[in-house]
Amino acid sequence: MGGIKQCRAAWLVTGSCLFSLWWPVSFALASSDSAKVISAMTVTEDKHGSKSTSKPAVIALVNLDEVSPDCQQQVTMARIKTVAYSESGMTPEKIKFDWQGNALDVATNVGENPVLTLEEIQAAHQFIRVGKQYLIHFQLCSDGQQRSLINLYATLNPPNRPARKMKS
Repeated sequence: MGGIKQCRAAWLVTGSCLFSLWWPVSFALASSDSAKVISAMTVTEDKHGSKSTSKPAVIALVNLDEVSPDCQQQVTMARIKTVAYSESGMTPEKIKFDWQGNALDVATNVGENPVLTLEEIQAAHQFIRVGKQYLIHFQLCSDGQQRSLINLYATLNPPNRPARKMKS
């Protein structure tokens, strides 16, 4: 949990953090009965920069599937290309992203997870966005034919700063 606390502190001070730098590398204890939607408070300013408000924002979906010792685990930074939703449109069922030069569809396990509440499923729906970059932890089973999402982390980039002009 130190990674979340460090990132939350960095977010409050700088408005940015990158989970891949602080998040623990050990994924051996992941389990679908402990799935969680992780949120942190974000601070925003009005257009004049005077008022700041804070609201919770989803920063990660964790333990969406059990880690299988018979499967190959992968971690990559990638942009989501497409999202396939359930028939109702409420639940993100699959995400597609580029991995090792191929477009890869991965089941999210959001709708099949018995511990996620309706509010958490809605939060996951809001969190997963086409074009957004994530740190994606997934597994490949049965020679890569079955693909399953384990963890999905937001990558929060620092704000763009104007380039400094060099004095000549």
